[in-house]
Amino acid sequence: MEKILNELVEKNFTQQVTDTQTLLKINSELDEKGITPTAPFGPGPAEALKVMLEMGDKLGFTTHNYEHYAGHVQFGNTGKQVGLLGHLDVVPAKGNDWIVPPYSATIKDGKLYGRGTLDDKGPTMAVLYAMKAVMDSKLPVKNYVRLIVGTDEEVGMRGVSHYLTKEQPPDMGFSPDASFPIINGEKGILHGFFKFPLTQKDPHIATLFGGDRINVVPDRVEADVEGFTTETILEKIKELNLGEHFKVEGNHVVSLGLAVHAMMPQTGFNAAQNMFVLLSALLATDNSPLSKIIKGLHAMLKMETDGTSLGIACHDEISGPLTCNFAALELAADSLICKFDIRYPIEFHGQRFIDVLEEDAKKLGGEYIVLKNKEPLYVAKDKPFIKCLQDAYEEEIGTKAELMTTGGGTYCRSVANTVSFGPIFPGDPDLDHQSNEFVYLDKLQRMTKIYAQAIYKLMQL
Repeated sequence: MEKILNELVEKNFTQQVTDTQTLLKINSELDEKGITPTAPFGPGPAEALKVMLEMGDKLGFTTHNYEHYAGHVQFGNTGKQVGLLGHLDVVPAKGNDWIVPPYSATIKDGKLYGRGTLDDKGPTMAVLYAMKAVMDSKLPVKNYVRLIVGTDEEVGMRGVSHYLTKEQPPDMGFSPDASFPIINGEKGILHGFFKFPLTQKDPHIATLFGGDRINVVPDRVEADVEGFTTETILEKIKELNLGEHFKVEGNHVVSLGLAVHAMMPQTGFNAAQNMFVLLSALLATDNSPLSKIIKGLHAMLKMETDGTSLGIACHDEISGPLTCNFAALELAADSLICKFDIRYPIEFHGQRFIDVLEEDAKKLGGEYIVLKNKEPLYVAKDKPFIKCLQDAYEEEIGTKAELMTTGGGTYCRSVANTVSFGPIFPGDPDLDHQSNEFVYLDKLQRMTKIYAQAIYKLMQL
């Protein structure tokens, strides 16, 4: 361990926190309506990138903006390229259960709150200030380091995809966008939707909609039901023992869930599947086309998160079980759309599940349409750059840096010879995509020290 790097991290930490707060105050959610030539994902992501690159300039790095899709901050220009992969876009901060405004960047009880504190602005800024510590230390290095920041990781990874059309990928590196110690494997990610055609207005279901992002467990789904009294609806909710998960005003029914990241849906509560529990019970004797679809889907989904009743459940020893998130639904005049996020084990291929889902849809008179299929990622554990990351972690933490796999998807999937490295420490809550996202300030400093040591080791490799 290079003591000077830790000392420089501590020296600059107050400014690091201030700069991180500046970045956190920018609402950088994808804004499809605000897209312009200089804001390909809306004004928020473009502003976050602009501010980030300005910070890099002020700290003494060289920077470049790739048509507002992505940017880089660089130190050095010889040897191999060490690539550090961060993103500045965030998932929506909806919901009224935040204890502070989600874009206030409030510090409270030793915690920095805000959307993006863990995913991924806070860790990206930690990497930036880790780079500064290495640069200011004047320690000898062989390679150069480039922090590559994208602005569309949460939806389509179009930022890093655009970057890779302009630049060669790095020789090695990491992304601070998962968990410590090191994640060298990521499950496959299959996004798609069922589409069921409808030719007539349903006599009982006037509206049905909910869910926001495909990679988030939906926490609110709404329906307007007709032909039932409020008392009948409430009685059925009571009978199903679901009182805490529903609100009813007249014939307007709201299913309430718990939003979590789609890679671990079992830790949340799915408001869409919960709504189908109620609607299937209310429509038990009804045979309209929509009623048959809803009851058929409920039989396939139940309240499961592993795809058992869909016929896609599986697991492997490397990465564990498949997970399935019923993410969103929308009833239109001519169709019902149901979107799914499926994370499948590393030893499997996506086509296996596509085939099954196509058959599932056909059984109910619909079709399954693939939005994207990202095959699993696995980086061999004996790569020399992984040993550098292990050494940096073990020197700071004092425990063995085990290799792990995740259901999450990071930029590493698009860039060879990179793995996820932090920011969440073992035992700490994973608040990605949840309300009241925060990072402990002492942990923020500690991860910056680990990153500084790791970057220095990689620059010597």
